Amino acid sequence: MFSANHFIWMFICLIVITVSLILLKKYKPPLQKVLTVCCAVCIVSELIKIFGAMMLVPASNGKTMYLYMSMADLPFHFCTLQIVFIFLVRFMKDLKLRETILAFMYPTCIAGAVFAIVLTTTFKESVPVDQAFIHPTAYQFFLYHCMLVILGVYIVMSGEVKIKPKHFFSTLGILLGLAVASLYLNSMFASPVYKNGKLKTVEYTPNFFFTYRTPIGIKLTEMWHWYVYLAILLGLVLILLAAFYLPFFIAERNNKKQKISKY
Repeated sequence: MFSANHFIWMFICLIVITVSLILLKKYKPPLQKVLTVCCAVCIVSELIKIFGAMMLVPASNGKTMYLYMSMADLPFHFCTLQIVFIFLVRFMKDLKLRETILAFMYPTCIAGAVFAIVLTTTFKESVPVDQAFIHPTAYQFFLYHCMLVILGVYIVMSGEVKIKPKHFFSTLGILLGLAVASLYLNSMFASPVYKNGKLKTVEYTPNFFFTYRTPIGIKLTEMWHWYVYLAILLGLVLILLAAFYLPFFIAERNNKKQKISKY
């Protein structure tokens, strides 16, 4: 993280996002068409990730080999889950639910993808730093997250989604629900070591939604450290959501004032 290659990739992402948004603003395609393109990008992205992450690992007896994908590559990270939402809003007919999901995607696609690009662990877990520009997984990671930022911005830019103050609360509810689910997933895919039926150590746990470990490597060695970390995480989520939805709270208040002044 924050190597020379990482900074170059961040600059490339900035250029890709800026140019794409300029073109979208100029040509103003329907959101439905943009979602169709995003669906195609998601499919290609996941295929590249799957075939790039798949390994042949020998069995402990040395007699056979097994296909294996690291738990870090499982599709339960927040940005990967956006694939489900992208396909849902592209094909669903329930307009009210579609609006709620799009309003949820607006801040979470932007903030989640920006944090992923800036605080990437892909050079530690999936791509050697010296292969930053030749390994297909690096292109998959950064360009996929560029797509999420572009989509998040265009949800508002298109003018087709009527985001309201109430969506702050629905988005917060969805986020909290996913965060609670991640607590179960992180333990479910952990690698515990038992002796005589008693838990002795844990060799590895994934960190979906960053609910088990900090993304910047700060060690949590006591339970109260984790509680404080969760409180900080919740506070950061509230601040970011408030910043994203503040313009819509202000617009709603101004509309109410105008209606009152007419009478």
